[in-house]
Amino acid sequence: MAAFRLAWQWSRPGWAGRRTAAVRRRRQAPVSLSDIEVAAAAAKAGAKAIHAGFGNPQQVELKGPVDLVTETDRATEAIVIEVLERERPQDGIRAEEGTERSGSRTWVVDPIDGTTNFVHAVPHCCSTLALLDEGEIIAGATANPFTDELFLAARGEGAWLESGGLRRKLSVSKNTEFVNGMFVTGFPYNREGAGYRRIASTWDKLSSISRATRRTGSAALDIAYVAAGRYDGYVVSGAKVWDIAAGILMVVEAGGCICDLAGGVWGVDSAGCIASNGMLHDSLLELVLEG
Repeated sequence: MAAFRLAWQWSRPGWAGRRTAAVRRRRQAPVSLSDIEVAAAAAKAGAKAIHAGFGNPQQVELKGPVDLVTETDRATEAIVIEVLERERPQDGIRAEEGTERSGSRTWVVDPIDGTTNFVHAVPHCCSTLALLDEGEIIAGATANPFTDELFLAARGEGAWLESGGLRRKLSVSKNTEFVNGMFVTGFPYNREGAGYRRIASTWDKLSSISRATRRTGSAALDIAYVAAGRYDGYVVSGAKVWDIAAGILMVVEAGGCICDLAGGVWGVDSAGCIASNGMLHDSLLELVLEG
């Protein structure tokens, strides 16, 4: 897949010599609302399946030393795929638990983002998916079954939170000071690699200069919360495209900034990302680059 790019690249004075391609929202041609509603329906169906399986005994398998998959992951993926195949039979699919087919556009799906939380009966996980067209994210949805919240975004149209039967626009926080900020991080499964050490170092620095730093175990919710203004910034290494694609579009459409861990344009094969409210982006990137 080609890298996800927005045409408007943003940098502040003083960064001319540094490769930075944090991006903010740019008005583009509207995407059909039907794509958004398909994403919403699929995410809601996934969330319903998560809720039904939560707290029940699970058959747990290891995909890696600490990377888990359950029967509910697979059952939820099947339910989400059923919605997509019914509503968008011509589109391709790339899902975490193995479903894959080609198409002119591609849905990337994480049936349960936060499987470890799910296995341990921690009610903080979600179902998330996004639609990519030639590598560009054009629609996405993330549904939290425990808070009854649905986060949505459409390229060039905006980002929304649907809860209690109401849908409202999302906007990133207006905070300009680390000392008043709350940040969240995501660690890779490989605990021996440079990515893990980089996030650990960033965590230590953020913890000493911010109001609070969190590690929640759900990348999709972490980045959606940045779009909602709940967190001021998010740094993750090792996240896959299906974990964060929907949230990346949400942050951009809510007025925030996105880049990869080197300050470049985030792409679907990037090893991680930085998401922020924009006003703290340069400073957050600098912390990460310090290693």
